[in-house]
Amino acid sequence: MNNNLLSRLAELDVAPRTELSAAELDREERLLRTVLRDPERPSRSAVAAFRRPLVRRVTFTVAGAAAALAAGAALVVLTGGPPRQGGSGPLSSAEVATWTGTAGGVHGSSGSAALVWCLEATKEASGEEGGGDFSNVDIRGTISSMIITRYGKAAYCLAGSDGSGVAMAVDPVAEVPADGITLDALGARGSGSARFSYAVGSMGSDVKEITVRDHGRTVHATVRQIRSLSRGRWTAWWPDGDPDGSLTGTLTLTLKDGTTRTVDGASLMK
Repeated sequence: MNNNLLSRLAELDVAPRTELSAAELDREERLLRTVLRDPERPSRSAVAAFRRPLVRRVTFTVAGAAAALAAGAALVVLTGGPPRQGGSGPLSSAEVATWTGTAGGVHGSSGSAALVWCLEATKEASGEEGGGDFSNVDIRGTISSMIITRYGKAAYCLAGSDGSGVAMAVDPVAEVPADGITLDALGARGSGSARFSYAVGSMGSDVKEITVRDHGRTVHATVRQIRSLSRGRWTAWWPDGDPDGSLTGTLTLTLKDGTTRTVDGASLMK
């Protein structure tokens, strides 16, 4: 049903392809049959009212930080799946517990289920139909995340293999210096062992890698340059974090020439 879209996702796979086990193949087939015969939209237990994001957009370059207000992006939260234990939120505690600091490749039934979920969820977040363009696709444990853009409207989505997830509208890619970054949106979702933090930003064409360190977690952010714009997007999410959604740690930028710079996360929120 989504073979063309799945093929596009597979092209973004940065991990070596591995053969699925017999049990994984069986689970994939059963899940696909379930999706195909289900005419309903993904289940939702809560839909949040539209509101402004937690942060303003701030640009950071190696020469320093310069503040710039961003247009507010609306948020929408969609959740589903079985009851949670040990915490509550749009992603289950069990799914959040599988998180890894470095993203894996796109493969297997988990990636397929998340794609289907995010396609439906981001239609509501962006208000637009159609397949959309994908960027910043990754898998951390059993949770997939991606940005889907339709007709210039972008939404960031995280989805678990158990049918839970969250999608939120994000601002267009910011104009940023070649060696700079912006922090466009961030926040925290859930409580207890189901709590997680996320950050979405724009980056200049010379930025090769971004490492986020926050609340004892080290996150190798997913970065994707947009050739037609000479800039790109970066995304990251991690368990725990500040309950208020603030970024209290640091971000280390690695540029194409091999130099690195570290910036305090709080300076990007001013």
